[in-house]
Amino acid sequence: MSFSQEILTDYFRSPLDIPLFLSGNFGELRSNHFHAGLDIKTQGVEGQNVYAIADGYVSRIKVSPFGYGNAIYITHPNGFTSVYGHLQKYSISIANVVKDYQYKKEKFAVELFPTPFSMQVKKGDLIAYSGNSGGSGGPHLHFEIRKTANEHPMNPLFFGFNIKDNVKPDIYAITVYPLNDTSYVNGRNRAQRYIARGSNGVYSLPLKSQIKVQGEIGFGIETVDRMSGTSNKYGLHNIQLKHNDKLIFEQQIDEFAFHEGRYINSHIDFETYRKTRRRIQKSFVKEGNSLRIYKKKNGQITCSDGRKHLLSYTVSDLNENSSSVSFTLQSVDFNVQANLSSKEEKDITFMSYKEKNTLLRPNLLLNIPKGVLYEDTYFEYREAKGTTKTVSPIYWLHNHFTPMHKKMTLSIKNKNLTPYQKSRALIVSTIDRKSWYAEGGTWNGDNISVRTRSFGGYSIALDTIAPRIIPINIVQNVNMSKKWSISVKITDNLSGIGSYRGTIDGKWVLMAYDAKNDKLSYYFDEKVTKGDHSFKIVVKDEVGNKSVYEADFVR
Repeated sequence: MSFSQEILTDYFRSPLDIPLFLSGNFGELRSNHFHAGLDIKTQGVEGQNVYAIADGYVSRIKVSPFGYGNAIYITHPNGFTSVYGHLQKYSISIANVVKDYQYKKEKFAVELFPTPFSMQVKKGDLIAYSGNSGGSGGPHLHFEIRKTANEHPMNPLFFGFNIKDNVKPDIYAITVYPLNDTSYVNGRNRAQRYIARGSNGVYSLPLKSQIKVQGEIGFGIETVDRMSGTSNKYGLHNIQLKHNDKLIFEQQIDEFAFHEGRYINSHIDFETYRKTRRRIQKSFVKEGNSLRIYKKKNGQITCSDGRKHLLSYTVSDLNENSSSVSFTLQSVDFNVQANLSSKEEKDITFMSYKEKNTLLRPNLLLNIPKGVLYEDTYFEYREAKGTTKTVSPIYWLHNHFTPMHKKMTLSIKNKNLTPYQKSRALIVSTIDRKSWYAEGGTWNGDNISVRTRSFGGYSIALDTIAPRIIPINIVQNVNMSKKWSISVKITDNLSGIGSYRGTIDGKWVLMAYDAKNDKLSYYFDEKVTKGDHSFKIVVKDEVGNKSVYEADFVR
């Protein structure tokens, strides 16, 4: 690495005191982002000790029902910050500070930024216990190392952590793309996928016939890394593509900026991912894709010379385990007449990725800022009849196979709603007219507006149903003296949970929100003494519908 020479590989210790095996690695392809750290297995359980990897100070603490859940950030004097996410709980001293702040703010989800001298730690100090909080799908420790100056995450494996890996990557398939209307693969103006066969680093495409091509051609690869001692799939550190032994494309993930994350939707074949959930990493870069991982971008070739073209991919991990696949293209002239016949009449607007774009139609205004699109787009628009779940037509904005980097602003006009209906109205989206997703919205006169970053169908819907509160372990006049907590389940039918407030004897109590399980829990502490008490929980959704549950209990 160009910068790895500056990194001291013995400065940090492990964040855990168990052998390190990964369920996810740095740069792994995830939904709308690259994975920013390591997901370290915790032997299938919560509660493993988590340690400060070096001297420093706790610079940030975040509690959230989403994302990293319970997280700690430690700033170190060598210019790096370590991050520990999905924690079960904090060490006692940190937990007391957090709890005091939560009660002061009367909020579960909080974020603290301690001063450099208020919460100092030494290398090896116990700071927390591993867990499954936030958006985690199972017990593990999410661990990152960032550059303190710019918050860029870096591959933690640069820093000398002992992860055994002598396994070569797997290569699944190669896709060959015609890149314009006059390019063809085997006589067709559409991408062709070829399954790779092989093992132990050597792969090939067992073809029944030659791959014949014409015009501008691009390539994509389906590949994953492997590691010793696990069956998990991981992201690759380096991918190279050569044409006739000349390097034409190279990507390498050493670090990135968080604002670049959604470029992953241009980096992969987004339409194929939406349709099949397969992630093809493309070796040609769209104009609006500004990812920093590309060391060489021109991974497309022109085939118009009637010759054979040798292509070869080499993929490798950080330990230099590598795999390769080679294949040959035959340049031919298919003598295909481009189809210039008029398409079905549609409302189509050309939109440049370099410019701000606006679409104005009766009852609809769409503003797409510069930087939203990854390439020039012929934007399709149509209006359709609404469904029984909506109170406006469905406005179809292009298609959900086209990714967006930033948010656009959508405004819909509706003069037919009463003031009460407006108070319960929101914009919803769909891709199939069956499942609807709340987008929110703010009214200005007869116009409701929302910022969103997905194309598809949009309409207005009403949410007049209050959230549901389902008691789990509490009923009227129950004896709770042998219980550890009060727990309820909360759900909402459309707009989503907006707020909740739990009280005992009229005083706010800390109820932890486990969003993925729709669960609220108050864990009994010194604030509730022995005797008779009254519990109350008030839950509102995002448009203001409210539900209340009350029960007296004995402690």
